[in-house]
Amino acid sequence: MSIGKGKEKNTGRKPKKGFIQSIKDDIRIVKRSNERAKRARQRERIDRELSEIPEEMLIDDIVPDEEIAAEELAGEQEVIAEETTEQDEVYEYEDTAEDEQYDETEETEEVEEDESYAEDTEDEPYEDEADEELYDEADEDEFYDEETEKDEAEIARESIRHIRTGGIPDSYRRPRPKRRRRKPSAKAIREARKREKKKKRYKSVALAGIVAFFAVGAYFSRSYWVPKLEGILDRPKQTIVNDGKVKEGNFPLYFGEGSVSSISSSGSCLLCLDKNQLRIYNEDGEETSSFSHNYADPVLRATDKRMLIYDKGGSSLMVVGRTNQMFSKAVKNRIIMADIAPNNNVAVVTDDERYAGILTVYDGNGREIFKWSSGSQLLSLTFDEDGGGCYVTTFAGMDGTLCSVMRYFRFDEKEPRVTSDPLPVLALQAMENDNGEFWVVGDTAFMRLDRKGRVLSRYDYMGKLDDFALDRSCAALIFKGIERRSSRLELFDSDSDRDEPDKIVNKQDGTPVRMKMTNGKMVILKDRQVDCYDFEGNLLATAECSSDYTDFVYFGDNVYFKDYREVNKISFTT
Repeated sequence: MSIGKGKEKNTGRKPKKGFIQSIKDDIRIVKRSNERAKRARQRERIDRELSEIPEEMLIDDIVPDEEIAAEELAGEQEVIAEETTEQDEVYEYEDTAEDEQYDETEETEEVEEDESYAEDTEDEPYEDEADEELYDEADEDEFYDEETEKDEAEIARESIRHIRTGGIPDSYRRPRPKRRRRKPSAKAIREARKREKKKKRYKSVALAGIVAFFAVGAYFSRSYWVPKLEGILDRPKQTIVNDGKVKEGNFPLYFGEGSVSSISSSGSCLLCLDKNQLRIYNEDGEETSSFSHNYADPVLRATDKRMLIYDKGGSSLMVVGRTNQMFSKAVKNRIIMADIAPNNNVAVVTDDERYAGILTVYDGNGREIFKWSSGSQLLSLTFDEDGGGCYVTTFAGMDGTLCSVMRYFRFDEKEPRVTSDPLPVLALQAMENDNGEFWVVGDTAFMRLDRKGRVLSRYDYMGKLDDFALDRSCAALIFKGIERRSSRLELFDSDSDRDEPDKIVNKQDGTPVRMKMTNGKMVILKDRQVDCYDFEGNLLATAECSSDYTDFVYFGDNVYFKDYREVNKISFTT
């Protein structure tokens, strides 16, 4: 049976197997590419949605390490490979089933239509088959679109759910590439170093400022908290009670009645001055040397190496050592006072017809090195620590009131280095303390001056001053107490700026007679006992003694007492 040209033959027979297989392979390739494109669009949409979420809602906002990113990428590739393999198996299974069905149909219809199919030499396009394939492809595309929309909706819901709970679905999370750190330039490194140095500098300055602030505050408030801390770390002082028994042997040393004018010490030697001579004894009371004089009113001043003897109201003086005489002087005018320094300088104050007082200083060989004339009466003369200068106090009437002036001289300068303001007291003695200020002991008040001689503080006495002693670190004043046989000891510390005494010691064990400072201790002679205090007012030692003693000297854990006729010695351990 022949078919005319231009007509189609609808036999219902399918094309051969190879042609159908190639079409199916093309369809599978198209589907796979579509799936990959859909997945890529899904990832882009998810990333876009995640980028719009605020950072505070994300918990894992940390760029994963390279190893974590690689593991996640490998896991995603494995999932894609498994899905591709499963899809290929489905496609292969469908192809196999279609081929088997095709073979059975072909065997049934091949015999019936072999002749008529052989007559068709020219195969026309099989319109029904093409329409069927296009229809099947459209159905598959529509099904794929519905499934894709469903998958996208499910992914969106899961993303929202995980975002609300603080996470992101791991199966849809793309590994974030680790940000590469760029190597900084030399300029950036220098700027970073400068910033670090500037930060350290600011920190150091701030720390120093804080420390300085607290230090200044502590310094200006020391008068409030220092007294509370005094004595906390000090061990309790135990008072030594000496027996007061007079030593025997060469003691007592006897002199004629009223012949002992003064006693002193030079090193470990005892010095006794009477109206005829100066006698030098060792600690056991053995006389080692003596020097004769013919002074009417002899006065003794001593250092560790030399002794000065001068005639008060006369015009003669001499300087001696422990075994020989150094030099002697005869001045033109009357001697008012004199003193000897640790460096062997000798200062002499005399009166004059034109001046109220003249200060002359001699060196250790008797040569004159300094001279100063004053129109005011000189009250006191005190050498400084090295003997290269001295403190002088003078007094004069001003507007009907007696006022004193303190001056500090250096012997290599013509003019005084410091001249104080007029002081409304009779200045009995003045000297510099360890704080660089000046102490002035007056007859009615104790005053503290600054480096320029201006008054810093004034303390008025409550009673009559009996005696005083000055040291660079401490000033001590002693008064008779209000009650009978009582005393009042007042101590001033050089580090304090208080107007009142830093320590007051009241005792009812006798009235004070003399007070001396030696080796950082204060020894006070009272009418029936002798006491030793430290600069903090602690009683270190005490001993009973006779009420006839008028003067004493302390060295070598012994006290030597003088009365009108003899010199006694007692052991006095402090």
